[in-house]
Amino acid sequence: MKEARALETLIGEQRLSEEDARIRDEAYARLLIWKTGCQEIHDRARVARKILLLDDPYQDPPGVPAEQRTMQLQTLKSTFNNCVADQVDNRPEALMTPETPDLQGMVDDINDIVRYIYEANNYWYLHRFRAEDFIGTGTSIIQIMWDENMAHGRGDVALIRVPVEQFLWDPSEADIQNARALFKVSWHPLSWFRAQYPENGVYVAAEDNDSRAVGQEENQETMLSDEHKAMLLEYWYRTYDASKRRYTINCMYLAGGAVLEHHKNVYAHGMYPFVVDAFTEIRGLPVGEGLVMELAPMMRYINRYAHYMDVNIRQSSHIRMLVRNGSNIDKRDVADWTKDVITGDSIGEESVRFLQSAPLTSLAMQQMYQLQTDLKQDSGQNQFTRGETAGGVTAASAISSLQEAGGKQTRMRTQALNQGFQRITEQILWLVSEYYGENRVQMITGKDGEFREVDASASRLMGRRKGGVVPPPPYTVRIQVQRLNPQAIQSQNELIMNAYTMAAQAGQPFPLSVLFGLLTVDGKDRILPVLTQLDAQMQQMQQIAAENEQLQATVQQQQESIDGMKKLISQQSAAAQMTSTAGAAPAM
Repeated sequence: MKEARALETLIGEQRLSEEDARIRDEAYARLLIWKTGCQEIHDRARVARKILLLDDPYQDPPGVPAEQRTMQLQTLKSTFNNCVADQVDNRPEALMTPETPDLQGMVDDINDIVRYIYEANNYWYLHRFRAEDFIGTGTSIIQIMWDENMAHGRGDVALIRVPVEQFLWDPSEADIQNARALFKVSWHPLSWFRAQYPENGVYVAAEDNDSRAVGQEENQETMLSDEHKAMLLEYWYRTYDASKRRYTINCMYLAGGAVLEHHKNVYAHGMYPFVVDAFTEIRGLPVGEGLVMELAPMMRYINRYAHYMDVNIRQSSHIRMLVRNGSNIDKRDVADWTKDVITGDSIGEESVRFLQSAPLTSLAMQQMYQLQTDLKQDSGQNQFTRGETAGGVTAASAISSLQEAGGKQTRMRTQALNQGFQRITEQILWLVSEYYGENRVQMITGKDGEFREVDASASRLMGRRKGGVVPPPPYTVRIQVQRLNPQAIQSQNELIMNAYTMAAQAGQPFPLSVLFGLLTVDGKDRILPVLTQLDAQMQQMQQIAAENEQLQATVQQQQESIDGMKKLISQQSAAAQMTSTAGAAPAM
C-alpha cells in the first residue's frame, strides 16, 4: 500500500495539456456511469461462462452445502459445443470484386493479401472463440487495428478478440458506430506499465476496489497477487469536423489516473475499430443475449429432475430396518452383516421389518428426457443434426426433414456471423489502403497453394490517391462459406462425380485434373500435379496426332491432285495422238 500511495502522489506531477486533462476527466466520468449501465450484461456473460463450466451459481439456493449441491448434466454444454462446431465447419471466405475496370487484374492479388492477413492472425483459431462468444455470451467483439510490431516491424493488420466483459459501450446508442465513445478494458501489474510506458508508466496508481468488477474475471479478482494492479483503458472517442462533414476517431490510453498515450485521427475510415455481433438482439443495445442464458432455465429443471432420481437411487441403495423395542433383538447384531446367527425373543414381521424407500414414478425420468429433447430441438441441435441414431425414426424423408429443421437455425447464425466477417474485411481493406506503403512486397501462399511474391503497395491495389486523401477501397466484399461438414462434402463430391459420368457417357471431354481439382479429398495436392502433367502430355500428343492427321489429309489431297494431273496429261496425250493419227491417214 505504501507503493500505491507513493504513486498516487505522482498524479499531480504529470504535466498534461488542458485538452488532455479534460479528455481524461471525461473518460473517467463516463466510465463511472457506463459501467453501471453495462453491468447487467457483463454479469449475465459471466454466469453463462460458469454454466458452461458446469458451475451454475443459480442452480441451488444460497447456502446449500457442497455435498448436497445438484448434479449438473452435460446436455446444455454438449448442445453449445455442437452449435460452435457447426460454425467452425462453415468457415467464411472473403472475395473482393473490383468496382473499377482498371483494377480487374488485381482481384487475385487483393484476395490473396486479405487471405494472408487472416492467416497471419490465425483467424481460423480465432473464429472458434468468436463463435463461442457469439453463442455463449450473446456478443462477439473483434478489434481491427494496425499493429506496428507485426511483420518484423513493418506493421500489419491485427485482429484481436475482445470478451464482452472487457468492453463498455454507450448505453444511449444501439449501434456502436453512433456511440459517443467506447471503452476496452484490461488489467496489468504496475510493473507492466512501467515497462511498456517508460515515460508515463511511473504515474500509474493502483486501482481501488470499486473498479475491480470492470473487465476482470472473477478468478482474477480473488487470486492473490504479489503486486498491485491497474486498469488499462482504451478510451475511443470521436469528434465531428463540420467543415469536412465527417467524424475522426481518436484514442487515449489511460491507467490509474495517468495518461499514457493520446492518438488523434487514428484511422482514415472514421469508424470505431470494433465489429460487434449479437446472437439475440436486445432492443436499444449493441450487444445481445446468448443461447446459454436462453436455455439455462430449462437446463436447471433437467438438473433438478436428475437430482431427484440421484437422491432416490442413493436412498434406495441404503438398507434400513425397523426393530421393535420389545423383541429383545440386539440392533448392533442386526446391523452387522458378518453375524451368521442373531437371537431374540420375538422374530417376525411385527418385530423386524425392512424399510425401503419408494421408487420414483417413471414420470420424472420421462419429463427429464422430454426437456432434454426440447432443449436440443430449440437450439437447432436435434439428434439427427448431432449425428445420433437413436429415436426410432428410420425413414429417409423424415430424417432429412429433421436435419433441415436444425440446419435452418445453423444457417441463420452463420449468416449473422458472416455479416460481421464482411464488416471486418471492409475495415481490413481500409487499413491496407491507408498503411501499406510503396514498394511493399509480400510473400504469400495463394489459393492454389503456390508460394509467390506480390506487389502489395496500396497505390497498385487500391489506385492512386488524390491530394493525399485515402479513398474508400474500390472493392465490394462478398462472403462465401467453405463447408467442412463431411456430409456436405460428400454430397458435393457425388454431384461432381455424376457430372463426370454424364460427360463421359456423352463423349464430352472432362480431364481428370479438372475432376480432382473440383473434388474435396485428402491427398489431392499430391495427385493433382501429376494429373495436370499427364493431361498436358495428353494434349500435346493429341495436338501432334491432329497435326499428323491434317498433314496426311494434305498429302492425300496433293496426291489426288497429282493423280488428277497425271490423268489429265494422259488424256491430253491420247487426244494428241489421235489427232496426229487422223491427220496422217489422207496422205496415204
